[in-house]
Amino acid sequence: MKSFLYPIYIIIFFASQSIFSQEAKAIFSYPEFVEGFNITAKKGYKMLEIKQINTPYNKTSHEQFVLVHRDSVALINSLKKQYKNVIRIPAEKIIVTSTTHLPGIDMLQSSEKVIGFPGTDFISSASFRSLIKKGKLKEMGQQEQLNLELVLAAAPELIIGYAVGEIPKLYKTLVQSGIPVILNHDWLAQHPLGKASWIYLYGALFDKLDQADQLFKAIHDQYNDAKKLAAKALTTPTVFSGAMYKDVWYAPGGKSWAAQFIKDANGSYIFNNHHTGSDSYGIEYVLTQAAYSDFWIGPAQYTSYRKMLKSSFHYSQFKAFKHKKIFSYSSNKGATGGVLYYELAPQRPDLVLKDLIAILHPELLPNHSFTFFKKLDD
Repeated sequence: MKSFLYPIYIIIFFASQSIFSQEAKAIFSYPEFVEGFNITAKKGYKMLEIKQINTPYNKTSHEQFVLVHRDSVALINSLKKQYKNVIRIPAEKIIVTSTTHLPGIDMLQSSEKVIGFPGTDFISSASFRSLIKKGKLKEMGQQEQLNLELVLAAAPELIIGYAVGEIPKLYKTLVQSGIPVILNHDWLAQHPLGKASWIYLYGALFDKLDQADQLFKAIHDQYNDAKKLAAKALTTPTVFSGAMYKDVWYAPGGKSWAAQFIKDANGSYIFNNHHTGSDSYGIEYVLTQAAYSDFWIGPAQYTSYRKMLKSSFHYSQFKAFKHKKIFSYSSNKGATGGVLYYELAPQRPDLVLKDLIAILHPELLPNHSFTFFKKLDD
């Protein structure tokens, strides 16, 4: 997601569970990491099930989408009598609403199928920026808020959306107008590989499930290889994360996506609890817990010590600040200001883990070229 939503995502969290059937194992090499959706092969078509967010606004546990090859006209007409959502594949014209949706599509070599996005300045990917420059990927609104008139004029075959809480009314309007909306809940996944597994969604939509499985398998294997390498380290440095927002310190919970990375990089995360979302603390508590921690990973939007000190003198009280052991993902930006980490990290957890291993245990990856993280500027 985009960086301006950081406070929202660290405050709001809904639980997500992996769902898959015995039949789905033929599609997924590692079904145990598939979180929030399921794909099963039927006779002549695929069934995509999206787990509904557990809110009072949803009356069913899953929403079903039937995916049928666009040339199977008779089967499409037959299935439309049985199911509400029938989508022709491979999809030719789609709109997506979060930067996290883009890398998987790009990896499947289907970038040109994306015709619209709300807030194109937040996109970092070179391939998608090229499409924007050529006028093939058009602006559809601002800050992930779709403009109904622009969407209807673009006439997409479907929209990949997301919802934090209640499903936006606009999505309901679009569905009523005949445009299917598939909600991507990658941001709810609790394991780094769970987020990356959403590449299967795009593999299904573009009729490239085999390719999606090969890509996910490679990410999985590289992640596990990096994790095994980190386990060889002779030390386990202490790590904390987060920063203050309006005098409240927000940090990932001890069982969150971010905390899992630190654990797998053989670091000891200071906020070691059982929370899968994010926590809020007072500065006094954070100082008692993290003042002497070895590393500070992910200080929110900060990219320099000077800016941190200008924001709050409390930051200078931490050992990691004094010893300049703070690493940020906010410095690596695209041509128009989009933060690469927000876009690419969920799809490439293997690259995130390697960056963290190189930070915590530089002797294990002495020639590492960082993808996301960078030491803070002075």
